[in-house]
Amino acid sequence: MKKILLALALSGVATTAAADSWLYAGANLGQSDIGGESATATGFHVGTGILPIIGLEAGYNYHGKVTNTEYSSYYFAVKPSIDLGPLHVYGKAGVHSYKANSINTGTATLDGTKAMYGVGVEYFMFDMLSVGGSYQNFQFEDSNIGSFNLTATFHFL
Repeated sequence: MKKILLALALSGVATTAAADSWLYAGANLGQSDIGGESATATGFHVGTGILPIIGLEAGYNYHGKVTNTEYSSYYFAVKPSIDLGPLHVYGKAGVHSYKANSINTGTATLDGTKAMYGVGVEYFMFDMLSVGGSYQNFQFEDSNIGSFNLTATFHFL
């Protein structure tokens, strides 16, 4: 019995240590709300844990297509987090450079830089792979785009 408890305790420590990895990368798939209409959202992210409770993350989000316009963003965010065993809970806040392109003309109809934020939770399946869900909100010129996503992230170092 003692061996089983020791093994469980050590596996919990190993899983928690992976959440504070030096380098991670992942992808997301979900649904965006663009002006009251739904669109399929995709994206990817890379980041680093500079301290056990804070990291830096950069990524790209394709928010989707609504009424002949495609919306996308590149972002950079600070990502505070806390580990509860194999559960990794986080927030993020930063800036994003956005673009709305007209499908008919191929030109940018709207672009700029605004704030973004998000919250999420990940569960470590094993040391290098976590899966989870998140909500992200991106401010645009006159509106916000909210996105609910499923995520998968690989933790390398």
